[in-house]
Formats: sequence, C-alpha cells, structure tokens
Amino acid sequence: MPEITTFQARSDDIYVVTAPKAGTTLTQELVWLVCNEADTERAREVDLDDRFPFLEFPFPGRKFIGGLSSPRFIKSHLRLEFLPPDIFNKKCKIIYTARNMKDVFVSLYHFLRLLSFVNYKGTFEEFFKLHTETLMGRGDFWDHVLSFWKLRNESNILFLKYEDMIKDLASQVRLIAKFLDKQLTEEQVRKIAFNCSFDNMKHNPSVNKTWMLDAGLFNANQGSFMRKGKVGDWKNMFTAEMSECMDELNREHFEVHGLHLEEEI
Repeated sequence: MPEITTFQARSDDIYVVTAPKAGTTLTQELVWLVCNEADTERAREVDLDDRFPFLEFPFPGRKFIGGLSSPRFIKSHLRLEFLPPDIFNKKCKIIYTARNMKDVFVSLYHFLRLLSFVNYKGTFEEFFKLHTETLMGRGDFWDHVLSFWKLRNESNILFLKYEDMIKDLASQVRLIAKFLDKQLTEEQVRKIAFNCSFDNMKHNPSVNKTWMLDAGLFNANQGSFMRKGKVGDWKNMFTAEMSECMDELNREHFEVHGLHLEEEI
C-alpha cells in the first residue's frame, strides 16, 4: 500500500487503532467527545466516518483526511508494521483497544454475514475451522494486539481493553482525557459515558453505519452493525472444543507476555 506508506502525519493527529471488531467505534466516539468538550449534539449531527475517517478505506479517502483541519482524528485496523512510518516519526498519540479474541471472533463472523459484498453463508463451525487454520492459526490477530501491548509504556501509546469499558465506562473516559491532556468536569464525563452506552450507540445514526445500509452495503436481514456489544457472547456460539482451541492460542500468544483479556464479567 504505497499511499499508506507515504501518508503524511501531523504531530497533533490522534489515531484509534484496533483489530477488526474489537471496540473501534466505541473508542472513536469516546476519543472525539473527550477532545470536543462532550459536544454530543454535534456528534449526532455529523457522521462518525466524517469526524473520524478510516485511514485505509476508500471512503471518505486520504484526500479528505489531508484536507481536515487539525487536530485530525483517524482510525485504522492496520497492524503496527503497516501503519505510515510518519505516525511514529512524529510521535502522534495512538489509542489502541483490545478485546478478548472469542468475542472478536463471533463479532467478525456476524459482520461478514452482514456485509452484502462478502455475504458469508457458511456456518460458525465452518468459519471457525477456516480461520483457525489460516488467519487465526498464523497468529495474525494476536500479533496485531501484541505489537501494541509491547509499546504500552510509550508516552504516545494508550492501551485500552474493551472489557474495562463495559465494566466502567466513566473510568475509561477519565483515562483517555488524562492521556490526551484534556480537562473534563464530572458532568462531562457522565455525559460522554451516557452517550456512549451500547443502547444509545446502537440507536445513534451517526455511529451505527446507517449509511451503509442505505447504500446497500449491509444485508438488511442479517441484523445491524451494532449487534450486542456484550462480554461473553462467545458462549452462545463456541463448543467446548472451540473454546479450548482458543484458550491454547491465548496461552501461546498472550499469557507468555503478561496480557490477559477477560472473557466474561
């Protein structure tokens, strides 16, 4: 991706980076509101994809990103080694969110069924087998997380866990504000946490990708972009054998590095 490699960062850019289906949208909305004085009214008026564009996605595109005023808010699913080097050269602030892999896996399965241009028709069992033998089996998802976990003590990296957001969203708002040097009142913290609760996000057209349904990019009969957002939903899909397989991958890739992601709360 030569255009990505040569992307020009700005020192005051703020990036949200995650593996797919790991709490990206929630993190974006939290970060934007923290940096914009909890302006939930404006947040509801302007689509998140315009306020916080996707670096490697063609819409709205890097030309659009280049024309944004500073500070720019940019999201990416790229692994660390594929991000533009200029981000690190300029020590841009990066908020990374990780989520337990079992819930990521279930969420990704439903998302690929939702996308009309993918239109995945296989069973969850088939999906699990295919991906544990290929993408997941190679450790790609784990490496995505680990590369940032290893940088968690860098001054420009904030490593968050999705499960912590679900347990106590207000505490994570304060953590983000501290990292970004933003002063929030307790009323603003409560306002952001309320606005970013799953139920409110699910019914907020500016964050729930309504435009993708309108554009025919979602299968209308396959649910919605904001599905459940729960910790532990994997238990409704995983067999005991699947769970043990994933546990072994977690032990191999995460636990040896001191990283633990809660699978139920």
